Amino acid sequence: MLKPYDSASKRKELLRAATDLFYRRSFRGTSLADVASQAGIPLGNVHYYFPSKQALAKAVVAAYRASMLDAFKDWEAAYEQPLLRLKALVTSPLQAADDVVRWGCPQGSLCQELEKLDPAVGQGTLGSSMLESWVAWAEAQFRLLGCENDSRSRAIQLVAGIQGTMLLAHALHSSEVLREGLARMESALLSELRDSTPRS
Repeated sequence: MLKPYDSASKRKELLRAATDLFYRRSFRGTSLADVASQAGIPLGNVHYYFPSKQALAKAVVAAYRASMLDAFKDWEAAYEQPLLRLKALVTSPLQAADDVVRWGCPQGSLCQELEKLDPAVGQGTLGSSMLESWVAWAEAQFRLLGCENDSRSRAIQLVAGIQGTMLLAHALHSSEVLREGLARMESALLSELRDSTPRS
């Protein structure tokens, strides 16, 4: 027989609370008790779904990756040209500009934290998998644009530029830095690859 708290909605609420707290307070600064309190669920019930904070981090990373994969699919459906898909990636931080300025990139910040954990915890690779999904998708778009020889390096440079812009905007508490930095990246991308864009 299922326990009274054994429901998908409870797990989803815990995951939502953890995602928010890891972003605003940091992974290190958040305890399972904090997550339980924000979700309105007894701490003992949290352990039923997530036996450790590392297990919760794994679920948060999986949710982030799933969200990005959904975004990639949306861009692929909306834009036939890979160049416009890459433009969508570059400008995507503007959708949550205030949060980026205040707390940084949710995925990038969590990745940095997980990479700094004791290697024995084994969360570093988990964190890097989030940004690797960005790189892999961007690499595929560059290949479609005919950049076979350097698609990987172009993708890494692009993702590094996006992440660096968000980091600087957060450090300087400046939405202007975010907007102008991404606009320059967008302009450079369009200028560099316009001639390689397939014609409809």
